Parts: sequence; structure tokens; C-alpha cells
Amino acid sequence: MHNSRNSSVLNQVASKYGTPLYVYSEQKINEKIRLLKDHMHPAISWFYSLKANPNPSIVKVISNAGFNLELCSPYELQVAQMVGLSSDRMLYLGPGKSVREIEQAIKNKIKYFIVESLQEMLLVNKIAAKKRVVVSIGIRINPKTFVKGARLQMGGKPRQFGIDEEQLDKAMSLANELPNIVLDGIHSYHGTRILQADIIANNISYTLSLADRLIKDYDLTLSYVDVGGGLGVAYFEGEKDLDIALLGAQSHDIIEKFIEKHPKTQVLMETGRYLTADSGSYLTEVLYTKQSQGIDFAVLNGGTHHFGASGTQGNLFMKAFPIKLVSNHLRKSSKEYHLTGPLCTPNDLIGKKVTLPSLKPGDIIEIQKAGAYGLTASPILFLSHPLPREILIRENLDVVVIRNKAEYTFPIIKV
Repeated sequence: MHNSRNSSVLNQVASKYGTPLYVYSEQKINEKIRLLKDHMHPAISWFYSLKANPNPSIVKVISNAGFNLELCSPYELQVAQMVGLSSDRMLYLGPGKSVREIEQAIKNKIKYFIVESLQEMLLVNKIAAKKRVVVSIGIRINPKTFVKGARLQMGGKPRQFGIDEEQLDKAMSLANELPNIVLDGIHSYHGTRILQADIIANNISYTLSLADRLIKDYDLTLSYVDVGGGLGVAYFEGEKDLDIALLGAQSHDIIEKFIEKHPKTQVLMETGRYLTADSGSYLTEVLYTKQSQGIDFAVLNGGTHHFGASGTQGNLFMKAFPIKLVSNHLRKSSKEYHLTGPLCTPNDLIGKKVTLPSLKPGDIIEIQKAGAYGLTASPILFLSHPLPREILIRENLDVVVIRNKAEYTFPIIKV
């Protein structure tokens, strides 16, 4: 979101709404939506992952663009209902669903309900029997293959997610024995934050080939196959953005051949962080600058309690997100800073050895690519500091507050 024009806008919103502050760009979200629609196979049914950013106004923008929703908790289900999404556009999964969650999913007739263990299959059947209904389920499969390009492995290793590919015979037999469930789909997710198009295309191919084999070997009729996603975002130096046009070209024939062979089976794909990560900035203000044992520090009014993933202690990669000084004034000198938040812990470190123009109290710092796994993936109650506001800059440049400081659970939809 950073150029001279955007710097002016960010300074204005920081002045008007205060810091710390999350700022999202609807234009950036829509750009990502258009990339997927323009370049990926048109038969794909897309699902936005609420875990990336569940703010109801953000979710409303994305669902209004025709994207379905992937849900992993009762709260996310409520958000999906708040934005008016029908249950036939909901995908629900997670390795540790409670009885109450399963009952809610059955009550709401969620179309794409994914089970992740043999015990869960038994439990769903038991609950469905009590309610005298038959429930359609999908099975999440933990694949045998290991993906080298994934920044976080979700499958191909010992994981709590899904049923091992080697256990599918047992799963299929159990599904046939249980009278109150019907196997309707399969789901597989190899890994996340993949930046190489060929790796994602290979994952799609693997999952669709597996689905084809299961349909043949077990005489299945599948309504859908979820090939996962893993669409990556380049956060750090040396990384390149995922080439969606290339991914579309490499995966088109793979998907086309599958749907020609199985025309009644939908191909589902999840967006993960891809739609929202680039759309967001976290703005925080310099309170003090100081030096300690030869190290220059800038103490900020926002920190890892608001954006845990940004800190070198708070993400898997031990690297800082892209960080800029938001200022209309040129600085003649620069320094290398440790950027810390206000928390009483040395781990509240947003950036280590970050080179910035010489800072002074009152300066506004922008942490970029903050639109996914930001506020709701952070320890916001630690030390009981107030929430930051979240604002959305609309396509027409109107600014709306989509979370106020006291809205810890359900912000009012503003779009």
C-alpha cells in the first residue's frame, strides 16, 4: 500500500482515527479476486478462508464477489450467517470439532462438512442417528507426499489433520457400514504459503488423481473434491509473488481432464491468506527513541499483541515484515533500529535491525502485508491494552470503521 500518494492517505487516517490502526484496501482485495477469476479454471469453486481475516465487513466484500466461505469454528459460522451466506456455500472443517459444533453443522445443513478422523465419522453418525437424519460428509485425507515448497506443512507428515492416505481402506469400509452418513466428497491440503506455481499445480494433480482412483476403486459418487490451496504471499526479501497466470496455465488441463471425466464432481479450492494479506497495513506511532548498549531502539504504541505474526519472535520465519516510515518529509540520515512495542516483555519485537530514516517521536510506522493473520491471530488480551481500530478504504475512497476499540467479538457490518 506504500507510495507517496498512499503515504499521504495513511498519514490522514492515522491522524483522524488514531494509532495503532489496521488499514485495509478494498481495491487490493478486488485485484486479487480478479486475478483468480481471470486466470484460474472457471470451473473452480473458490472458498475464502475466514481464519485469514474474519472481520465481517471484509468477509462481506469477498462473499459479495461470489466467493464461498471456509469455516473452522462456531464464531466463523456466525460471521458467515451475519453476511447472509447460504449454507450451500459453506465449507466446515477442523480436527477437533465438539459435539455442539457437529450439531450446529447438521442443524444448519452445511453442504461441505469435512470429517478428519475415524472417530469423528463414528460421532457424526451417532449424532445424525439421534436426529434421525442422514448427513453428507467429506473426508480429509493426509497425503503420503511431502511438499518441499510449502512454508508450513499441513500434510505428508504426521499431522492431526485428516485421515492418512494409507488408512483409506478402513475409512471407506467404515463409511459404508454407518447408516447415517454418506460419503460425498474428499479434501486434501498439502501445505501453505507456496510461492511456486508448479508445486501447487502438482498438488492439484495429485489430489484429483487420488479422487479419480477412489471413485474407481470404491465405486464412489463424489459431489466435490477440495484440492486445498496454499496460495502464497511474498513477505520477505528474496521472495517473489506467486504467478497466478502461470498457475492457471499449468493447472488448466489437469482440471479440465478431471471434470470431463467426472462432470458432476465440483472442484473446490481455498484462498487462504491470498485475498487479504497484501490489502492490509498496521500503523503504529513512535513514542520514544533510545539507545541501549549500542543498539538504537524505537518504542512504538503498537506491538505483537496486535500483530503477533509481524514480530521476529512471533512468526515461524524469524523475519520482520516489510516496514516503512509513513512521512511526507525527507530525512537526510538513516539508522538501524530494533522496533519494540509497549509490552513488558523483550519478545515484543516487531522488527530487529530494521534500516529506516532517522526516527523521532510522533512518526508513523507502516507494517505492510498485514491483511491476513493479523489482529485475530494475536494475543490481544495480553497486558490488557485496548484494541486497535480497523478501517476499510472502499473502492470509491470512502473510509469506514469496520472495528472499533470495544468490538472484541462481532463488529457491525459497515459495507
